[in-house]
Amino acid sequence: MVKSHKTEGRNCTSDFILQSSLAYSNGYTVWKALGNKFFGVRWKLIGDIQKISLPHRIPTFPRPSQLTTFDHTQIFVIAALLAPLCLATSARAANPQHVQRLLDLKVCPGCDLEGAQLKGVNLRDANLTDAQLKGANLTGTDLTGATLERAQMAGVQMSGAILEKANLREVKLAADDKVVADLKNANLTGADLQAANLTGAQMDSAKLDSANLVETNLNQANLPQASLQQANLRQAKLSNVKLSGANLTGAKLNNADLDTASLDGANLSNAELNQANLASANLNSAILSQAKLQGVLLAGANLEKANLSGADLSNASLKGAALNSANLSAANLSSANMANAKLAIANLTDADLTGASLNLANLENANLERAGLCGVDLRQAQLPSANLSSATLIGATLIGGNLGGAKLLNANLTYTNLSTADLRRANLGGANLSFANLNQADLGEANMAGANMSGAKLENAKINNAIGLNTSSPAQKAAP
Repeated sequence: MVKSHKTEGRNCTSDFILQSSLAYSNGYTVWKALGNKFFGVRWKLIGDIQKISLPHRIPTFPRPSQLTTFDHTQIFVIAALLAPLCLATSARAANPQHVQRLLDLKVCPGCDLEGAQLKGVNLRDANLTDAQLKGANLTGTDLTGATLERAQMAGVQMSGAILEKANLREVKLAADDKVVADLKNANLTGADLQAANLTGAQMDSAKLDSANLVETNLNQANLPQASLQQANLRQAKLSNVKLSGANLTGAKLNNADLDTASLDGANLSNAELNQANLASANLNSAILSQAKLQGVLLAGANLEKANLSGADLSNASLKGAALNSANLSAANLSSANMANAKLAIANLTDADLTGASLNLANLENANLERAGLCGVDLRQAQLPSANLSSATLIGATLIGGNLGGAKLLNANLTYTNLSTADLRRANLGGANLSFANLNQADLGEANMAGANMSGAKLENAKINNAIGLNTSSPAQKAAP
């Protein structure tokens, strides 16, 4: 006899054709199997097919000897048409008993709730540990204090859901088929999402203040305008995440991976980002005042117009970073690598750059007034029209640097190496250049009035039209 169509994981099309063929050859009736199972329900659907002539009632199928070529074709076509109906019946759906148990008791660990419609339901303090919630609709659902640890939630709809202080540890909201969770405007304040998989999740304007996101996977997630104040994101995976305009005030992002992340306009004031990876990240106009960024990787990052006032960037890597018009006043940049960085019109007043590397950096029109630049490497750096008034550059290296038109009023340049530097029209009034190396430097039209030149070296230096230069010392042998 023909077997039931309710087969798990089998090819229904091949089953029907094969079983129908066997029935024909053995003279059995197949209308009971095919007709009763499908025709009674789908009769109108199939009857609408113009090219197939169906009987008014379900007859007994003729013997093989009575079949014509048309009859054979007709049955095979019907069997093929029924295949999609068979496949549809095998689709996964939530277990109705499990759904009812959840609604009645709010306790349903390990339950099968795939695709369940739970929109707007009150599930406060519910236990859904290890539950299967793939594709479920939890829009606007109240899950305050609920336990969803290790739950499977790929493709779940949670827009506007309330998940305050909910436990979502190791929850999976991402899937291999790229179906992502919808958590737009969701309230996850204080929620525990440690080690959860939220890859690609849609979390626009979500509230995650004080949430535990340690080691959470948020790669490619969308969190524009989201609130993550005081959130714990230590060692979180945030590669290519969208956090434009997000509020991360006081957030902990130590050792987090934010490679190529979008943080333009984000607020990271007082945030902790020590040892974090922000290579090639977009932090245009971001607020990072008083942020802790020790040893952070910001190579190639866009920090133009960013506010980094008072930030700790000691030992940070900012190689090739764009910091044009950035505010770095009073920032700690000691031992930072800023080689080839772009700092045009940047504000570095009172900044500490002791031992920093700025070779080949562009500091045109930058403000470095009162900055600490002891031992800094500024070889071949571009500092035309920069303001270095009252800056401390003891032992700094500016070999081949461009300081044309720069202001160095009262700057301390003791033991500084300025050989081959361009200082034309620079203002060095009152500067301390004792024991400085100015060999082959160009001081044409520079203002040297009141400068301390004791012990300075000026071999082959160009001093055409220099103002107030005292070359009476034997060590000062300037070119005529």
